[in-house]
Amino acid sequence: MTTRYLIRFDDVVPGMAWSHFAAFERIADTCALPYLIGVVPECRDPKLAVEPARADFWDWVRARKAAGWTVAQHGYQHLYETDARGILGIGRKSEFAGLPYDTQFQKLAAGKAIMQAEHVWSGVFMAPSHSFDENTIKALRALDFTALTDGFGFYPYDLEGLSAVPQLFARPLGLGFGVETICLHVNTMRDDAIERMIEFIGAHRQQIISFDDALTIQPMVPVLSAALRHATSVALRLRRAVRA
Repeated sequence: MTTRYLIRFDDVVPGMAWSHFAAFERIADTCALPYLIGVVPECRDPKLAVEPARADFWDWVRARKAAGWTVAQHGYQHLYETDARGILGIGRKSEFAGLPYDTQFQKLAAGKAIMQAEHVWSGVFMAPSHSFDENTIKALRALDFTALTDGFGFYPYDLEGLSAVPQLFARPLGLGFGVETICLHVNTMRDDAIERMIEFIGAHRQQIISFDDALTIQPMVPVLSAALRHATSVALRLRRAVRA
């Protein structure tokens, strides 16, 4: 057995830290890496605008999708409206959780319309701050989303009708089994953290897979997946409770 890694980038917007992302883009081109990127359809969060906005942003996203990257819809406007932790119980704010179904549906539909108009919609959802609730899932299903990048454990599983590929860590653990989704926020990454991650990617290229491939990874013993989901759920919620 060996660990498979999915490299995920949150907060992909026109004004993100492109200077930080440049090294990841270079190694992606060199090694044909299939990143997962969370694109905010209509970003109105001023905290995500840290460098001059790319005028060719949507052309760039289309080119990356054509190169094999998975483009997830990262919310709608990335504006937090509640402090609801949602189903996972780990986020401390939310763009969706706690809001009425109709409100969530409208926001998700507006985001999807933008992604479709730009020809980059994929049916994959990435919740800002990892926070979503039952109404979010209901709306996602109604809008024909099929998967989300979030959840507990180390193997994909069904989450109320959506395929969930777990996301737990911001750095690799290398446990020797399952899928580890490494969640990166380039806006806040220091140079030394970027260098370490680039070195890791170069050394583990053969273990880095696409989101579609991650959906197919299953444990040899089915009961193991459920046990790992429970264990990581308890551990992460306790950790967040201690930090709060």
